[in-house]
Amino acid sequence: MKRAKQKLSLGVLACALLWALVFAVAPRLQAQEKSFLWRVRSDQNTLYILGSIHFLKRESYPLRNIIEEAFKNSRKLVLEIDLAGADAEKVQRLTMEKGVSRDGITLQQSVSKETYELAEKRARELDLDIRAMSPLKPWVAALTMAAMKLRKLGFDSNFGVDRYFADRAKRERKPVQGLETPEFQIGLFDQFSRRDQESMLRQTLKEMDLLENGVERIVQAWTAGEVAKMEELILASMRDYPEVHRKLIADRNRRWIPQIEQFLAGSESVLVVVGAAHLVGKGSVIELLKERGYRVEQL
Repeated sequence: MKRAKQKLSLGVLACALLWALVFAVAPRLQAQEKSFLWRVRSDQNTLYILGSIHFLKRESYPLRNIIEEAFKNSRKLVLEIDLAGADAEKVQRLTMEKGVSRDGITLQQSVSKETYELAEKRARELDLDIRAMSPLKPWVAALTMAAMKLRKLGFDSNFGVDRYFADRAKRERKPVQGLETPEFQIGLFDQFSRRDQESMLRQTLKEMDLLENGVERIVQAWTAGEVAKMEELILASMRDYPEVHRKLIADRNRRWIPQIEQFLAGSESVLVVVGAAHLVGKGSVIELLKERGYRVEQL
């Protein structure tokens, strides 16, 4: 059980993008001049919004100069949650409180025979004892196994864009603020019905063989600033799960806008870093800001 516990907070904090990564399949991309960085102007202020890939490889660095300059020129860093100040033990405790079944129902009892047998198969491939996951709810099992697969492929949340800048900000004593709390993010997954949780687990397990190819293509799209391709890769897979998309992406985008508008009304330069899934498609943070009349430019 200890080994499973060590992976829980990793899966949760990856949030929507981690699940989207599991389904991504698309043609190879050509390099472009744009990056996944936007400059947003109001009459009072200018800020930057950067789309993050939560799992990257060590060799993904250094980042492009324009991204590094946006961080350098900003007085404050704003993330989905304050990773620089987050208490890892508290996050893990919260995850265990929400992610472990309290009614005695095991993972095997929570899902169909077919789903559980597939989970057993994938667990063996990951050198994981499926019995260690017995107390876990399906959403935790899905995120944990996907995160473990990513780590096995060399993709690590410790090299994610948000973590990279959180560590930089801490070293440089730059203020960091979160748009949400860990409690809120963890609660998002726990709100899903048992049916949706099993669908999430089953789809994750089925597509795990495609994960390496899918992540590489997402990273290519991110590096090239290919907004349309990124939308295809990370949002198309959610169309069959409208409730999941609404809770993990659309509702949160709308909830963040008032906070971003406060930054735009102030005088302090800010770099906002959120998952790339929140910056593409209908109802994205970028589109919502454009609708409100702000001047938005991809860099």
